[in-house]
Amino acid sequence: MFYFLKTLDSLLIDTLVTKVESLFQNHLLIPTHHQAILRVSSTQYWVPFLLVLIFSIFVFAKVSDTKKLIKVFHSSFSLQAAKQLYREDYQIIKRFSLLLWFTFVLVLTFLIQGTNQYFGLIFQDYPEWQQYLFFFLIISFTIAFRYVFNSIMAFFIKQVELSNEYFFNITIFSQTIGLVLFPFVLCMYLTHYPTEWFLYPALIISLLFYLFRVMRGIIITVMEQNVGVLYIFLYLCALEILPILVLIKFLFVNF
Repeated sequence: MFYFLKTLDSLLIDTLVTKVESLFQNHLLIPTHHQAILRVSSTQYWVPFLLVLIFSIFVFAKVSDTKKLIKVFHSSFSLQAAKQLYREDYQIIKRFSLLLWFTFVLVLTFLIQGTNQYFGLIFQDYPEWQQYLFFFLIISFTIAFRYVFNSIMAFFIKQVELSNEYFFNITIFSQTIGLVLFPFVLCMYLTHYPTEWFLYPALIISLLFYLFRVMRGIIITVMEQNVGVLYIFLYLCALEILPILVLIKFLFVNF
């Protein structure tokens, strides 16, 4: 019995100390690298921070004045509701409107930066936060330039009231599109689903809102205020179409 147990122990020891062939040797796979490669990754905290900030502003707007938020959304689809809100003195410089403007710029910047990353257009060698900051400054400058140019032109053609109403409609459309696009941007950056599932619908919705806003402007200026079609065409070329084409040309040539 003792001899049997000793033999069994010897077999177990021999089995344990026997060298087992590694799975990573003597196979047909050809290694690409023969040394270990350090994986360098960085967590981008600025993306969730900005998304949470946008969401918090929307929550604050809903809690502080739900009726006004609904009116802004409704005014984008109803000219009558837009005129009613305009008569209620919905000013652009007030806190409620400025917060919605700020969220629109942040959301639109996320959409443009995501489009740039997806198609690999410009600034691919720069960090994403630098790309985002650049697009944010470009959009902010464009909105400020449009407002100043619109005010100067209205002063010279003596159509200040018409100019204010027109820019008011730009405001409500921009604030609404920021609210509509936010879920798409949220899914683009915080989910693992393919980017194109949310990018293409967001771009199509943005284009539809833009065309609808241009139609609203034509209705206000031509049909209601009897402004000549030639003036409207020149305005659209000078303030809507030409700056975008010049900016795109500048970016692709220099970057």
